[in-house]
Amino acid sequence: MNVQTTLDSRQYRYSYWLRAASDVPGDFSIPPLTHGWLSAIFIPGDTEAFWNTPEYPPRVYIFTRDALMVYSHSSANEAPFVVPLKELIEIDTERALLYGVVEFYADGSSHRFRYNTRHRNHLSAFLRALRSVWLPQHGISLPASSFSLTTRGMTFRCWYALRAELDPDEILYGVCCQPPIRPEKKGWFHKTAQALPAVLLAVTNHRLIAISTGTGETDDLYGIAVRYAATCNLKATAVSSSVNGLILSLKLKNGRDWQFPFEEDRTASLASFQHILARLEPILQERATGSLPPQEVI
Repeated sequence: MNVQTTLDSRQYRYSYWLRAASDVPGDFSIPPLTHGWLSAIFIPGDTEAFWNTPEYPPRVYIFTRDALMVYSHSSANEAPFVVPLKELIEIDTERALLYGVVEFYADGSSHRFRYNTRHRNHLSAFLRALRSVWLPQHGISLPASSFSLTTRGMTFRCWYALRAELDPDEILYGVCCQPPIRPEKKGWFHKTAQALPAVLLAVTNHRLIAISTGTGETDDLYGIAVRYAATCNLKATAVSSSVNGLILSLKLKNGRDWQFPFEEDRTASLASFQHILARLEPILQERATGSLPPQEVI
């Protein structure tokens, strides 16, 4: 695709792959890359403020073997987001009915980027390609786990989200699930409140994955949130008691703390999940200290 420099990319309505530098809209200012990119996409912006949603500019997403880069249209006056892949800790995605959000966490910085869900397929494919380079290949010998709707506590929405999220070469080691927690189970008799979201935690040969139904702290009909981090970025795990049950905490190396509510009857499931994480710990520590060879980049 050859994009004319006279066009205003703020008026574009379709996302597309960037196969060459000539595909980048002419009103973007992107410095030449020494080694070229491995994958790049253009994602349109929203300048119409439909239903008074926040406006956001068109963006170009690029990654090389060394770095992830996001460039916004010059009218937004946003500095480019550039992070070395070795410093990328976590990726979060949120999807509601009309919009989506992708957030990148590095060691000491993070940035959220909004997009229209019509362009989700392009962005999902871009993130899948990014994971093939970013995530380490551990070669850990653990038995593979199967998952199905018969897994205790797994909702259909979580099951489908995990099935769509797993990469072709990804091996699932274990899952831990919590269906939505209803107000009456938490003893909230004095007011009406929405249910807490369903939660599904998974560990694979590449990463930790957390899926919840909703884009915030409550369950909803359309929202789904997925976050993931390389298993080598896990620093510590802990289960603590709360007034309403249990809290599972997963602490990452950049200081981020994933916390998920579980009911007390999930104790055995949590213990099994922690056991899998504990079996991963020795090889993760060896890789962190450099006693293992560097990760192989696909």
